Amino acid sequence: MTDVLRVKYTVFHGPSLVAPFAAVAAEFPEPVEAVMPAKALAEKLASFIPRALMRRVVLPPGNVSFAQLAAVLASALQDLHGRLGLDLQIQRLNGDVCRILLGYYDIQASMMALEVGLELATAFFNEAGGRAVDLQPIEARMQMLASMLLLRQPDQTTRALMRVARARGIPVYPVSPGSRIWLYGQGRAGLHGFVAASHRDSLSGFNLARNKLLASQLIVQLGFPGAGAAPVSSLADARLHVQKTGFPVVIKPNVGRQGEGVTAQVSSDHELEAAFETANRVASGSVMIERHVSGDDHRLTVIGGRLIWASCLAPPRVAGDGRRSIRELIDAENERRRKSARDGAAVELTLDADMQGLLAKQGFSAEDRPAAGTQVALRSTANISRGGTLRDCTAEIHPDNREMAESLARCFHLDAAGIDFMTPDISRSWREVDCAVIEINATPGFSSDERAVQILQARFPPGCDGRIPTVVLIGGDEQLLMQAGDALQAKGACTGVTDSRRTLLAGQERFAPPAALADRVRGLLLDSSCDVLLIGITPAEIEAQGFPVDRCSLALLSAGAALSVPLRTLVEACAQRVADGVTAASIDQEVATISA
Repeated sequence: MTDVLRVKYTVFHGPSLVAPFAAVAAEFPEPVEAVMPAKALAEKLASFIPRALMRRVVLPPGNVSFAQLAAVLASALQDLHGRLGLDLQIQRLNGDVCRILLGYYDIQASMMALEVGLELATAFFNEAGGRAVDLQPIEARMQMLASMLLLRQPDQTTRALMRVARARGIPVYPVSPGSRIWLYGQGRAGLHGFVAASHRDSLSGFNLARNKLLASQLIVQLGFPGAGAAPVSSLADARLHVQKTGFPVVIKPNVGRQGEGVTAQVSSDHELEAAFETANRVASGSVMIERHVSGDDHRLTVIGGRLIWASCLAPPRVAGDGRRSIRELIDAENERRRKSARDGAAVELTLDADMQGLLAKQGFSAEDRPAAGTQVALRSTANISRGGTLRDCTAEIHPDNREMAESLARCFHLDAAGIDFMTPDISRSWREVDCAVIEINATPGFSSDERAVQILQARFPPGCDGRIPTVVLIGGDEQLLMQAGDALQAKGACTGVTDSRRTLLAGQERFAPPAALADRVRGLLLDSSCDVLLIGITPAEIEAQGFPVDRCSLALLSAGAALSVPLRTLVEACAQRVADGVTAASIDQEVATISA
């Protein structure tokens, strides 16, 4: 087959005549000779692409065509850092022409995934056919794409939120590509989200939580139990502190996240020296020491002022079986985690220097084969990001501990907070046992859709999808569009009005030519003052670009608009109500049904 494929790329910004979802599309003549049985293809593909990508590949049964492989690879590339749950379609057009449609959150990232998927499929079938293939340029493109996806696609926590949002009909848009900030909902009804945090979280609380020492001080000042955190600028300072308090202690960097640089249960001067060096590498000159609190680490998650779940965290460990080495046991545990859907299950264990040091402390090496039943600790801390495990204990939490968590979130002015609480028994009040709040996290992480459901229910109660009323005028002139906008504005609603030439919000001009209609619509949806959106579009624009939004409250067909049967069907699928034959005399009455 040819080295160069003639491809026509298109972006559909909403449901269209070719797909019921917003998509990037690639249209090309399919090489009919490029077909291979799925089993044989999978065997060859495993040695052709990186292992991380192969894990995401799901091949159809039977013979796999070029278009099928390209589509599967594009989807796998898009899901490289985790499943997004976006749509994928392959369409056969006239003759041997195919079209791949790939759903997107970020157009540029998904378009590049589609391009690289086609390049990989071309190279694969060329090599399978005995042609020499230079993979270096494609590998460079894959590395570039992987870096772009890390920046422009959602992280693990956000992916779970997005999957649940899609299921509930809550729209999600990138606020600024690469910012990792997303808009859930639209306009005034929308909410900025960054991981599990939102724009309702204060900057002051975020900064306090990031600084572990300041957070610890505030916890104590509020009358809650702390771990006696103190700054240590040198190893000598740390030794002086231990002379006063004794072992065991915890050494951690004052800033940092996901447990990086933290060493718990430090019990000797030798361990103190190693722990200080580890923390100092993460935050040079900004290290703190605190007493080691016995008990279990609990994450108390508060959203919107209410504790919605509590989890008991534990450091990762493996159990010996007398046959396999610790390295092999870790590999088996990682395989189990990949197949699990529970929180933290996707975080693989890495046999790094810290883990090897902890193994040595227990008298093991990675190649040792522990006796059956022997428990081998792999981390000294329970952070999920470092491979820790958890179990739900919401039903067990004492009311005093619940109230403490909610008070801390309120006093830190955080809408989303993960309170790390060490206690021997979560069912007993913090007033009754030796315990401590050891950290406040401003962006509490999770990975399961079950947790995402709870968060979105707190922010978008049942019956609320975060959408603003949207009216689409099809085929009307600018005068009719502005008349409808004036009628909506007169009702007291801050109205966004746009077509491909002009954009206004509350009567004030936005954008300048040659801004595209899709960009104008997106700009109004991102504005938190927009109560109602009014879009003017022609039938030809819908055919070329798709419907301007995934759904609308009302579609107005002007008296002169002539829609084909497929276009009429599309409009009816996207609109809650369709009004035909709208004129200057009737449009005010039609938009009167819209309430902001």
